[in-house]
Amino acid sequence: MQAHHLTIVHYPQRQHWYSVEVRLPDWEAVSAAVQRMDDDEYPIVQLSYKDVESCFSDDSSFNIVGGAIAGFAMFEMIAGWQYEDPRGGDEDVRLWKRDQGYFCQRKNILADLDGVLRIAKVYFDTGSYEAVQTECVKMRND
Repeated sequence: MQAHHLTIVHYPQRQHWYSVEVRLPDWEAVSAAVQRMDDDEYPIVQLSYKDVESCFSDDSSFNIVGGAIAGFAMFEMIAGWQYEDPRGGDEDVRLWKRDQGYFCQRKNILADLDGVLRIAKVYFDTGSYEAVQTECVKMRND
């Protein structure tokens, strides 16, 4: 089984933001959206296992915020799983430069795009935060 919905948030220069909604995305579409993330114009990608019109309406959606320059934060929409590398620091970092931005701690950021894609693929394939967490532990031990 695979994720049912992909939301890509776009902030065009000098225009209002909008979201691109993709029902039943394939992995190539998700991978391309994550690779395009730049912490400014394309700062947010979300995946949902529910049949929704937008991942914003799924409290358990998988969220990726940031971009290749500043790094990526990954988390469950509402108070659930959040990526954490215990080797990271507690200092605050701002991702997503426009609007209200997104703030997290250094330990919640993964700078490696391949690692982000690896974790996102696990969620895409399983919809399980337990499987995602297991993959994160594997990555730290690799």
